[in-house]
Amino acid sequence: MKQINLNKVIKIALGATLSILLAGTIGLMNSASAGIITLLTIQDTTKETIKISLKRIAAFAFAALLGIILFNLIGFSTITYGIFLFLFVGGCFLFQLQDGIAMNAVLATHYLLAQSISGTMLINEAGLLAVGAGIGTLINFYMPSNHKLICEVQESIETDLRKVLFRMAYFLQEENKARYNEHLFDELDRSIAFGHNEAYKNMNNTFFQESEYFIEYMEMRKHQCHILKEVYRKILSLEYVPEQAYHVSGYIEKIANSLKQSNNAVHLLEVEVDVEKTLRETPLPATRQEFENRAILFMILKEMELFLIVKKRFSDNLTKEQLEKYWS
Repeated sequence: MKQINLNKVIKIALGATLSILLAGTIGLMNSASAGIITLLTIQDTTKETIKISLKRIAAFAFAALLGIILFNLIGFSTITYGIFLFLFVGGCFLFQLQDGIAMNAVLATHYLLAQSISGTMLINEAGLLAVGAGIGTLINFYMPSNHKLICEVQESIETDLRKVLFRMAYFLQEENKARYNEHLFDELDRSIAFGHNEAYKNMNNTFFQESEYFIEYMEMRKHQCHILKEVYRKILSLEYVPEQAYHVSGYIEKIANSLKQSNNAVHLLEVEVDVEKTLRETPLPATRQEFENRAILFMILKEMELFLIVKKRFSDNLTKEQLEKYWS
């Protein structure tokens, strides 16, 4: 069952009520329409709300111009309103102003009911738009911070990554891999997807000191997760446990123990060079099976190197402000 966004529900109810009261207080006709405009204006994020409000202002100007031409030229009838809708809706789709269709279609009925599209009527409708969209935008400036939630998701992701890595290290040393299945990635995938969504909410509700850090972090972890799934498949393809597997297993365990947000992976990449050198210095394989399994181990090691390079690139691209804010 989808969880109710109580914050949004309260905003809609409070905002619509305030809009109707304000529109009535300043003497606007059809004041209830201001409440409907507020309801349509409030979105899940602050930036989305402002973007839609701007589109509705543009759509209002288009509807007013079209209404002046059609109603004055053809007359105030249902057929004229139908022609108005045909041209207005088509124009909104053409200029990507679909968010303004419902609201302005309602406002246009006021011209039809009043049998007038005078300057006074246009000012009244503009007032309803200003009150409804204005209060909707202002009330949506308050968005509860999800910074703490994202930090908790980051901790969860890193915990899940460590579990995945420790299991990899373990099963590299095990002949029987019957208990090694892909379900170990399920929780990690869910956490990354949830964190990615919350990161975009954070960015779209921030105007000052805006940072895309959390989005870039989630993208980095998502990339790393894809790499680990490839490592998982390679581990399953091993036919037995070569002696060299213990070196790779120990290296993966070292990565797991060192994994955290503020680790730039530089030291671990240096260790990888040593592990690779150790593998190259061992005696050459004597059989085809030994050769194939050694080749798989080498590929696993290079995948783990890529896993670390992804983190290093993320670290290298951070600004001084991001390092101080998120890594201190």
